[in-house]
Amino acid sequence: MFAVSVAEMREMEQAAMAAGVPEYELMCRAGNAAADLIGFHYPGPGRFVVLCGGGNNGGDALVCARRLRERYRREVVIFSTRARQDFSGCAGFAAADLPDDIPFEVCETIDHVHFYPGDVIVDGLLGIGYAGGRIRENVAAYIRKVNTVSLPVVALDLPSGLSGDSGEISDAGAVNAALTITFGAAKSGLFSKEGSLCRGMLRVVDIGLDVEKCSGKVEYFTNIDAQRSVFYPACDCHKNSRGRILVWGSSEKYPGAAALTAEAALRCGGGIVRLVSCGRCDRNLPNAVIFHHIPNGSDPGREAEQFFGCSDVLIAGCGWGDETPAEALNTVQRFPGVVVLDADALNMISRSPEIWQARDDVIMTPHPGEAVRLARAVGIADGMEREKLAAALAEKYHACIVLKGRDTIIALPDGQVAVNTSGNFKLATAGSGDVLAGCIGAFAGSGLPLKECAALGAYLHGIAGESAEGGLIADELPLLAGKALTAIREKRIF
Repeated sequence: MFAVSVAEMREMEQAAMAAGVPEYELMCRAGNAAADLIGFHYPGPGRFVVLCGGGNNGGDALVCARRLRERYRREVVIFSTRARQDFSGCAGFAAADLPDDIPFEVCETIDHVHFYPGDVIVDGLLGIGYAGGRIRENVAAYIRKVNTVSLPVVALDLPSGLSGDSGEISDAGAVNAALTITFGAAKSGLFSKEGSLCRGMLRVVDIGLDVEKCSGKVEYFTNIDAQRSVFYPACDCHKNSRGRILVWGSSEKYPGAAALTAEAALRCGGGIVRLVSCGRCDRNLPNAVIFHHIPNGSDPGREAEQFFGCSDVLIAGCGWGDETPAEALNTVQRFPGVVVLDADALNMISRSPEIWQARDDVIMTPHPGEAVRLARAVGIADGMEREKLAAALAEKYHACIVLKGRDTIIALPDGQVAVNTSGNFKLATAGSGDVLAGCIGAFAGSGLPLKECAALGAYLHGIAGESAEGGLIADELPLLAGKALTAIREKRIF
């Protein structure tokens, strides 16, 4: 999916209406879908406090409020900058359709007394109509107060105060959302620096617009793309047909790294997973992983290569440490299938780039520090923007690059770039990247094209982080990724 400008969004809406879809129907699709997502993410007993501006974004919020009350039987209260009878157009229809048991209060400003512990705030103050610059003082007061009450906020279409085109934020700032539900297609401003910081989790809801005609330089991999990419294995599949994954990693110093990779590959659909390791990581492994320990004094490359003939994907480098010699890269290059390189394999390449010969079917998964080292090794200048850096690395190394971080970037040697839209701060924990390598390796084993398996693996990994409760550790991520995969396959709300 490509991000769209506000003008493109309006053109798609006009095209839908010209084809016979009433404008109010589009608003109802948006508000109802948003309510369903909110009901899924916030199933607890607290109130929904809906904040409405006077435009169509306020109308979306009113539709959302009605559905939250009628379908989910939750307490809903509305605070609005405009009187109910003063809403016009489609927003006027939404105001007229509000149930009488939803309290509606007109407020020039709001304060802490308007909120209770356990509330979830729904932000419908400003949508794509805000193009930057100053905003009305009453809306500015709402935004400032919302950002001080320490309650979760769900933004409808855009966090209020953020420009959908430029990503500029207002003089009053922008709402800091825990979740943004955007309608039809992702808006360009959501991926600016400010947009990335204030949007929280991002979900796109399909409201029936023709988004296939949109184009651009950068794609954004969203929940809709994930649902289109995954598939159920055939009913006559067997363990060898679902992907045979070989993980070559870990060491005495880092015994758990490749164990995380192997479990993630299993949970995300690998039919057979083998782990070859210099470390005694078998104590951390699921029983389903076939483990081979590399004895001290033996040749690690020879020990690993004996399994090449019965493997479709090789994941190498997680936790290698200093116990695996650089010559291991020569062995890796002889692998006949897809190769996923992570961690110490990437550091080896950055130290001795002449060892690595470009080949097809390679995915590299550097974090920002590893990416800088890889770039310097082949003369790529420092200070490049992340998307440009990923694209340059992909071209130089003739590989699919997965540049990890906020909005993980996937780049191909031919210049294609995609940005992942899932994930949160919980993924910033030791071992998280090892799990990502396993997720990607599992999809590579299913036969998906490199870009798609890299993007789907990154998206699933991000959803696993978003769904974690409490203080996430990487040991929990493989199981969470497996649950997320099932939800996506079943087209469930998530």
